[in-house]
Amino acid sequence: MGFSERPALRRVGQVLSRSLLVTLFVLFAWANFSHWRSTGKPSGLGTTALEAWAAMLFLVRRSPDRLSLRPLAWVAAPVGSFAMLLARPRGGGLPELPCELLQLAGVLLALASLATLGRSFGLVAADRGLKTRGPYRLVRHPAYAGYLVAYVGYVLENPSPANVALLALSTAFQLVRIREEEAVLEGDAAYHRYRRSVRYRLVPRLY
Repeated sequence: MGFSERPALRRVGQVLSRSLLVTLFVLFAWANFSHWRSTGKPSGLGTTALEAWAAMLFLVRRSPDRLSLRPLAWVAAPVGSFAMLLARPRGGGLPELPCELLQLAGVLLALASLATLGRSFGLVAADRGLKTRGPYRLVRHPAYAGYLVAYVGYVLENPSPANVALLALSTAFQLVRIREEEAVLEGDAAYHRYRRSVRYRLVPRLY
């Protein structure tokens, strides 16, 4: 399958993805706020702020020039994006300070990347315009790198079998999502030049 400009399919996808995002975000935010209120420990505040910013950008994003219709892209996008919103605060993990600092580092990287994307932010793999400045000079997918760092900090602070499984699931599908997004841009000469200058996708000198 390839790409499509069919407006009806695009509208349906937008309504469903926006509704799912808002619902999951509200539940995630309320769970972390309730944990803070009952324990006095502000676990997940940075991650909640990050998700709020991502949700805002998602709602005002620009329409893509090309949208992937590959089934794998449509599965990887919501799972990779939304799975960690099912995580819940548990406490009992590593000391709060290093975990919160790790989350903060991830949040700052992700926010800088999302701010660079602006309205080019999206969910399903699509061509929304190539971005090469700011954090995109370091790796090709710095927003996902920031999410990974923040979520690792969250799980270290709130370890549970469910949270660990959600982190593994989210990361696996984010890797699939990266490949699907790059497949959309494969025919773009500017992207090929960018890929030659920025070799790594997620972690410098590793991947």
